[in-house]
Amino acid sequence: MYEDPEVRKAFPMADLIRESIAGGAPRPQTPYYTDVSAAVTRSFHPPNKVDPARTPAAAGRLITDVLKDKKLL
Repeated sequence: MYEDPEVRKAFPMADLIRESIAGGAPRPQTPYYTDVSAAVTRSFHPPNKVDPARTPAAAGRLITDVLKDKKLL
């Protein structure tokens, strides 16, 4: 469907959508998924402040600390 001209006209970002779906993964299996999601959102917002060299590691530390009750969101 991503190659359909009508789909591509309506969704010019069809290649990006396909790539995003192909790279998806299951949600973490934790009863604290809402906390994990909030920690990720907090770490990567605002987008213009994201530092690829530091933000992912900082997000990982935040999630770990939240799940171990060492930090509150």
